[in-house]
Amino acid sequence: MASYEIRPYRPGDEHAILETFNAVFGEGKEDFEPRTLEEWRWGFERNPAGNRIFVAMQGDVCAAQCAALPFRVTFRGKPATITQGVDAMVHPEHRRGLRRPGLYVATARPFFATFRGPGRDVLHYGWPVEPAWRIGKTFLNYEIVRTQTVLFAKPPEADQRMPDRVEEIARFDDDVTALYGRCAKDWGLSVVRDPAYLNWRFFDHPRFCYRVLGLRHPSGELRAYAIFRCADFPHPNCGLVIDWLVEPNDIEAGELLHEALRVQARRDGAESMLAVFPDWSPWFDRFQIWSWDVFGSDYLLIGIIQDPHYDTWWLRKHWWYQLAELDTV
Repeated sequence: MASYEIRPYRPGDEHAILETFNAVFGEGKEDFEPRTLEEWRWGFERNPAGNRIFVAMQGDVCAAQCAALPFRVTFRGKPATITQGVDAMVHPEHRRGLRRPGLYVATARPFFATFRGPGRDVLHYGWPVEPAWRIGKTFLNYEIVRTQTVLFAKPPEADQRMPDRVEEIARFDDDVTALYGRCAKDWGLSVVRDPAYLNWRFFDHPRFCYRVLGLRHPSGELRAYAIFRCADFPHPNCGLVIDWLVEPNDIEAGELLHEALRVQARRDGAESMLAVFPDWSPWFDRFQIWSWDVFGSDYLLIGIIQDPHYDTWWLRKHWWYQLAELDTV
């Protein structure tokens, strides 16, 4: 049996990781756009929360990887970190390098042993494809948080004016942190929306372009924002509400931003619109009042709870998340 060096990432590994990533995720896909080194560095070097990577190396080849994007969060009023599992992979030439449970699981086990526990990441989550879900459930303690529901709507059939007072934001400033604090006071768990995270996530993204629409108070302080992108996910020309940060009792701001999103979707040629909200959020109900329909999906939101005091049921009732927490959009 081949021998592998299973260990944390070291600077310089990115070249082998990138080569394996493009071999694995581009396999059999004629329209695949290879990931660039700039994209890798954006995700794993410039992330304000750092990185989480374990690799199985054989010489200069990255034979397998278990990786995650960490995010700074507020967890029951205190700072913590969570991680989104990404880029789980085994090189095509090494898929039989170990017997079941396999090389990926052998790489993942020390990953989770390193990053779970007191003072470390409180949650590892993801929306895995079916094979990854089966492996994770069997060997890595994956649990279902929920089958993901989505909200769908149609854009306007005719061009409309952008609502007065809605502006396009060019960069986030410190006032977004105060807005986040007002919104998050009743949330049990949420990714911190501050300039470091938001500017990295949206304005510095090397592949995707986003529309950031905002409202301000008369004082100039940020009152609310919504982030939009048109993408071919989950079907062609879909207008995605990527992030929504509006105080739950500020219905006027919500109505103005909702209308702005519809106008933007029409301008960008979207054929439909999609949004995701926790079902306990008042915005989940409000969007339905605004004629959005709720549908089930094939996506399972999974979690590995790494704090023994909490479970997936608690997450369902207290975790605020958006499409922003999904790296592929």
